[in-house]
Amino acid sequence: VVRNLKDTLTSLHFFRGEPKDGWDGNEHGPGSFRRFIDLEDCPNAYGDSFHWIKASAEAVEAVGSDRVLVVYYEALKANVRAQLRRINDFLGLPPLTDAKSRAIADACSASKMRSETGGRFKYAIRKGSVGDWVNYLNDERWKELDQVFDDSLGGIDLAEPLRFFQQKEIPGMPLIPWQDCDLETDRRTWSPYLCVSLREGMVVPDPDIVHTNNAIKRILSSTFRLLSFSSKMPVDLDENGSDGSPRYHLFLAPSDPWASPILAAMKLLGLERKVSVDISDGQSGAGWAFLNGASCAPWKGREGPFWLYEAYQLADPLCTTKILVPVLWDTVTERIVSNDSWEILKLLSTSSGSVTEIDDRSLFPEELKPMIEAMFSDYIGPLIDDVITAGLEYFRNDQNETERLQKGRINAYTKLLHLDSLLGTTRYLLGDTVTIVDLYFSAFLFQFDACYLDAFAFRGSDGFGEPILSGSCYPNLTAYARDMFQLL
Repeated sequence: VVRNLKDTLTSLHFFRGEPKDGWDGNEHGPGSFRRFIDLEDCPNAYGDSFHWIKASAEAVEAVGSDRVLVVYYEALKANVRAQLRRINDFLGLPPLTDAKSRAIADACSASKMRSETGGRFKYAIRKGSVGDWVNYLNDERWKELDQVFDDSLGGIDLAEPLRFFQQKEIPGMPLIPWQDCDLETDRRTWSPYLCVSLREGMVVPDPDIVHTNNAIKRILSSTFRLLSFSSKMPVDLDENGSDGSPRYHLFLAPSDPWASPILAAMKLLGLERKVSVDISDGQSGAGWAFLNGASCAPWKGREGPFWLYEAYQLADPLCTTKILVPVLWDTVTERIVSNDSWEILKLLSTSSGSVTEIDDRSLFPEELKPMIEAMFSDYIGPLIDDVITAGLEYFRNDQNETERLQKGRINAYTKLLHLDSLLGTTRYLLGDTVTIVDLYFSAFLFQFDACYLDAFAFRGSDGFGEPILSGSCYPNLTAYARDMFQLL
């Protein structure tokens, strides 16, 4: 069992009554703080916590992670039943029922154990508050402990979840709401932060990102780990939650290109009053942040910011995944319906009463579904994958040219040429009817010119490295994109 070291220090300080030498030391000794961070000759009766964690990590590696389960105290306090399930599964026991889980949690409570032991273990049975450390010492001392943590435990996998628990404030929070940002807003001047993901339900530094001085240096992997929440069941958008608000809620981000087709579909289908929406104000050291909180259950009315990882944790307390938008949230079951933009588009378009305001037709009509799916799986999806993979390869190799990068570009250009030829014979991708695949593809085209062309070094590269909207290489794509822009 591992606990965040700042609370460990605080607990040790008060364990048998406050020591005579206090926190910072006096004539009686060096003080609790100095004893705790002394890595050379720690006089603590319980030893050096930093070396203990390091030795524990080495032991886990030696015997194999399949034979050792690391339990984080903060995660246990936050959701004891989820951690009980994790312990139960590790031990290979029969599935844990809700009744048995509640009974174990009750039996392990401090009050229950005290009453049943008659006070014999009064020093051993303690509440162990989470985050009490913020009430002691000053920021300078805690920063000193953070430096010792980085120097002694940086890069040790077992220690990484402790970083999040040891933060007084979430670093890199957006300075202003997204509505107040304009073309002059330079987010690069905002406070730095480490990119994060979830590992077994805990917020940890993203293992696919290399950071230098809290800034992204390069991307290690071009294949990101994502736990896909998927629902094949249709949703009824006419249903409401217990408070009368829409049952379904969307978490989106303005920097996510796939927010655009989803919002466009909602407008065209007249769903703006049937699905509530929160727009993220930006990324932070805890992932996507919403400065004014979430406007849906179960977080509605809670003061302070909301972070999207909370929805992932509630949906699956032990999930290992990227914390990505968009997310379609069910306020009744408190589960993620889907975190896949293409699937969300289909769910919105097949829900009851979802017909366009243009011609009273669905964006995902039954007779065109096979062709829509084929267009997306054969052309649009692979095209986007080629561009994104090429971009990740570019950054993964410190913005140097590689054979894989060049191949990705050529594949993308080849598909663009095919689609340009197709749109020379039809107004939209599948004839004269606008469908969700048009919304998806047009959002990509707008994003290509605005971002990918230069950020991923497509401009001027082998092939047709020109803008789509203002270039001359893809005349039919240009006309199509302008037509879609006018429509949306």
